[in-house]
Amino acid sequence: MSQTETITTSTSNGHLSQQICLNPPPNDDQILHYESAQVVDMALERLQRAGMMLIEWRSLLYCRMNVPMIVKNYSYVVPDEQLTNASDILSIMGLPLSTPSACFLVTAGDFQSKGYFHRVTRWTMSSSVQYMVLYPLSFSSLSLSELEKEPPMHLYSSIRCPSIYVPSRPAVYASIIRLMAKYPLACGTRTVLQSDLAGLIGYDLLQLEDGCIDSDDDETQEVSDRLVQASLIVEAWGTGGVWRKGEEWIGDALNAVVVCVGRIEHFPCK
Repeated sequence: MSQTETITTSTSNGHLSQQICLNPPPNDDQILHYESAQVVDMALERLQRAGMMLIEWRSLLYCRMNVPMIVKNYSYVVPDEQLTNASDILSIMGLPLSTPSACFLVTAGDFQSKGYFHRVTRWTMSSSVQYMVLYPLSFSSLSLSELEKEPPMHLYSSIRCPSIYVPSRPAVYASIIRLMAKYPLACGTRTVLQSDLAGLIGYDLLQLEDGCIDSDDDETQEVSDRLVQASLIVEAWGTGGVWRKGEEWIGDALNAVVVCVGRIEHFPCK
């Protein structure tokens, strides 16, 4: 019986540090003995071989866009017609499908109710458990024309899954703002979306060290320059025609927040 061969990955470019198992995939009853990122790697390989289209989403996508965060769950978007089959494949692999708690349904709303949560850890306690979550494409509001193929973020260098679909940078912002308009202000889903958008604006567009402008540095030349540069980026997206027809307001609303004359809470809601 051969020993497991592993290599330790680098953390350059913000990728996650894990070990990669180079042996053949384990038996399904052993899969949860591996590190969560390795389990996800094997799951992605299995799904892609079955013809499933996988789109990186949420935490992994935000890490790609320079938002510092601990990846609790590995989220992916799947075309609606493939979602049930994809979930079935994960269950067959030995990744149990979990039911969200009533508490999480209140605090995270549709991010809990619309996802298929497959456990990728042996641990089940809320403080330690991690999931691979599949969401329907229709919920994400993304379009297939907005996707690009890139190396995945779950491991620095994946042998099993060398590439995955990723939304373009402006498409990420547009999808969040578009989703926000579908929910009332006082609901868990909208709260999560507002938090996500604020983090992206601070860390990705403005490239601020702490993700926000505080009272000590809001008048500095460096911050002013960052505001101008971010505004130019958003304006260039509009000039380049990245917004969907009838959604030009998304660029205007985003730019208003970037230059500190608008507030995320004032974005359209249901």
